[in-house]
Amino acid sequence: MQAICYHRFSSKRQDRGSSLIRQAERTADLCARKGWEIVETIEDRGQSAWKGDHLSVGNLGKLRARIDAGLIPPGTRLVVENIDRLSRQDYRTARRWIEDVTDANIIVAVHSPELILDREAMSGSNIGAMLQHLLEANRASSEGNRKSAMQKVTIEKGLKMAREGVVYTPRAPEWLIAKKGEAFQRNEERIALVNQIYEWCAAGMGYETITKKLNADVKPWTKGWKDKAPKWRIGYVRDILSSPAVEGEYHVRAGQDRQPTGEIIRTYYPRIVEADLVERARRAIKQRAGTGGAKSGEAQNLFAGIAVCSLCSGSVGRTLTGTARGGRYAYLECRNARYGTCEGKGKLRYDHVEQSVLQHLLHLALDDTHFIAPNEIAPLASKLANARKRAEDLTLETSNLISVLRKMPDSTATLAALGEIEAEKAATLVEIAKTETDLDIARGKVSPGEHLIRVNDVRELLTAEDDEKRCEARLRVRAAFKSLITSIEFDPSRSIATVRLVSGLGAMHITGDGRAGFLNLEREGRDYSDNPVAVDYLRRRKAD
Repeated sequence: MQAICYHRFSSKRQDRGSSLIRQAERTADLCARKGWEIVETIEDRGQSAWKGDHLSVGNLGKLRARIDAGLIPPGTRLVVENIDRLSRQDYRTARRWIEDVTDANIIVAVHSPELILDREAMSGSNIGAMLQHLLEANRASSEGNRKSAMQKVTIEKGLKMAREGVVYTPRAPEWLIAKKGEAFQRNEERIALVNQIYEWCAAGMGYETITKKLNADVKPWTKGWKDKAPKWRIGYVRDILSSPAVEGEYHVRAGQDRQPTGEIIRTYYPRIVEADLVERARRAIKQRAGTGGAKSGEAQNLFAGIAVCSLCSGSVGRTLTGTARGGRYAYLECRNARYGTCEGKGKLRYDHVEQSVLQHLLHLALDDTHFIAPNEIAPLASKLANARKRAEDLTLETSNLISVLRKMPDSTATLAALGEIEAEKAATLVEIAKTETDLDIARGKVSPGEHLIRVNDVRELLTAEDDEKRCEARLRVRAAFKSLITSIEFDPSRSIATVRLVSGLGAMHITGDGRAGFLNLEREGRDYSDNPVAVDYLRRRKAD
């Protein structure tokens, strides 16, 4: 006799556990004892039997359609671990579904408690089996209602604690330590790493590049739930960079599918990444959208995602073309023209465009934020925080000793201790000042003259022989151009590129031989005082 085993669980989180393994063992046990041949195994992952989703849209619903179509041989056993796997709905719904199946001469077999439901049992002639079925169906429905009610009460209690700023579950982001009923404890080492990930992202690194750096240098925090291998994954890096938890927010979710309810508890987690860094990193992610590809990590095309065709508004890419003498040149070319859907057949030497844009705009595009040293910020910030805390502690100790001296003015021991503390406090304040300066430099804050020097350093690194330094520099420049350039419009009919700047600041025209004409804001006679981007742009041009 043939048997089809059916296994199901309600929550997708159960996919990490042993629910399916246990069900498979029990259904196989029943088939072995009865001498039934298992010809098929059907699973519904994350389907609620209480809602009945699986009966209509799940794989069990698809099996029912095959039964109705006569595609399942009569006498086939449908084997389940217990009646709950079929339905936790009310008795009538469960009974009707099983009656329809058994009317097609399909027999439902249950492992725990062992139960055989066929047409005869469901007709009532076998009152014992029928009664047992009724009890099991009612128990399943009642149990589902009871568990659902208890779960709602538990969730509401937990949310009340969360709104009051108290940990209500030991589950927490990997950079926090959670104990129910207490406040979150910070893991400063991991918090520093999260900030570094955000700094890397803001500096132009994509998910894949960041993941590779982490796997090369940092011990993984978690294991994969499928292959159990400890390693950093692109998906986890993406989750960290999009997580509201880094800003202290807890977005409430509910239901089996964990859908957002719209409620946001804004102070549940401690904020670990400053708002400015979060904004820069996520803006960089949006700017990099559509710039991926086999060589995206090398940033060979500094204008990926912003170059468009003036004829069809399609994207313009960087392509390599060979010459009769064996040389190879890179060109800007409309992708639609390449595929025959745009009439513009012209090309423009990529190196000419890149050189002109670098010459005229690089020192304006690379502001302080593009010279942040991600690897240095986290340890310096941690050092500064510790030094400030030490200064506060020393100030408190000084106040306590002064109080003692007022009562015991002749105490030489107290005077000596006060002198030592004052000396340590003075050294600590010097350390704070130096660390603040170092942190400003790591965050890219330098004088205008120093700024021009470091811009030239970046320019040289764009063609460096060292792959890592060259790629890092090109990624930085590509991110900087996205902040300054709105679009590069390529006119294939005239082989001219028009570089348009943000907020209407002007444009630069580049011809096929690399000559550039720049529209200067000062010559337009317009008032840009209400445009902060333009004001900063003009200030830097004047300074340069």
